[in-house]
Amino acid sequence: MSIFTTMFSLKFAFSHFLHQHKAINRHGLHSPFVYRLVDEVIYDFSEKKVYADIEKKLSTGKKLDGTDKLLHRLIADAKAQNVWVLGKYQAVKQLVIDGSATALSLKNINKPEDWKDSTAPDVIYLDAKLNPQSAMDYFNKVIPRMQADTLLVVDNIHHNPLTKTTWGIMTSHVKVTASVNLFWLGLVYCRPGQVKEDFFIKF
Repeated sequence: MSIFTTMFSLKFAFSHFLHQHKAINRHGLHSPFVYRLVDEVIYDFSEKKVYADIEKKLSTGKKLDGTDKLLHRLIADAKAQNVWVLGKYQAVKQLVIDGSATALSLKNINKPEDWKDSTAPDVIYLDAKLNPQSAMDYFNKVIPRMQADTLLVVDNIHHNPLTKTTWGIMTSHVKVTASVNLFWLGLVYCRPGQVKEDFFIKF
């Protein structure tokens, strides 16, 4: 392991330690909306048949990790009819979304034709690590399309300083009223009338 890799690993581990120290679980949450989300969705660690069905489509021996399973639960909880996947993504994420939503639309910032869809998305997925330079461009593209029940899932928000900065800018947007920081990924909501809050949750 190189010195650079070791330093990166130590910084990542320290960042995770700080998050866990600051984060809370369902207890102490005063937002009914976020409490329900944490209690019924984020902390639902029961095994589901759909996980095994998706794993059958993966390369031999590969398993879904915790964030893959959570992505399924979030989409299922939103009863998503239309999910947008922005930019580059891992193949496993597409399999998870395909198995969780009615329709999946891939959006590329450089293809104007991808954005002609007038149907509002129920869930939007963006991997900040795989789209480091264009993550904010995608965010600015979709924020006007987000409605009260739209969920934006941002993966790998603590992968490096750039993704952490990007996440911070996203959550500070005037339209964003609630963000949930799970360290591995973040959730963004724009719910009119809700007092703006940023939640740090152990996961």
